[in-house]
Amino acid sequence: MKNCPGFTSICLGCLIAALVSAAAQPSSPGKTAAPPAKASNPAKTASGSLSNSAEPDIPLSQFVMPANPKAGRDPFFPSSMHPYAIKSAAKAVVAEVSLTLNGITPGKFVMINGRTFSEGEEGDIKTAAGPRRVRCLKIKEDSAIIEMDGGRRELRLRQGL
Repeated sequence: MKNCPGFTSICLGCLIAALVSAAAQPSSPGKTAAPPAKASNPAKTASGSLSNSAEPDIPLSQFVMPANPKAGRDPFFPSSMHPYAIKSAAKAVVAEVSLTLNGITPGKFVMINGRTFSEGEEGDIKTAAGPRRVRCLKIKEDSAIIEMDGGRRELRLRQGL
């Protein structure tokens, strides 16, 4: 800034112009300035008390996911179908999963759909509906209690083999 004479002269010129325009405004020697008018509609604050601010209430934006392409689309990916796929995926019904208790070593291990579990162990098993997360809760003499998809089931050995 020290080496910019042009900048200094511009700033000085703006300052002089502001002072001249303030001095050029007429003023009446016997009259005082009127106080600013108060807002005619006092607004309520969040606590419920009245305030004198004249700020308007600003509405909150609400975004609604469209139900179909006619109701709206994604402005960034107009040909994408992702806003509509969410609703159809929510209607999908969870298929019943077939589990087979293949064998038991009393108090030690169980084999479910070809995977070995010990008591308290958790793991994925292969099913016709895809891989599922299973947790072995308790191993009994002829059955096993497992937890899968938020529910408990008791699997029994097939009789007569």
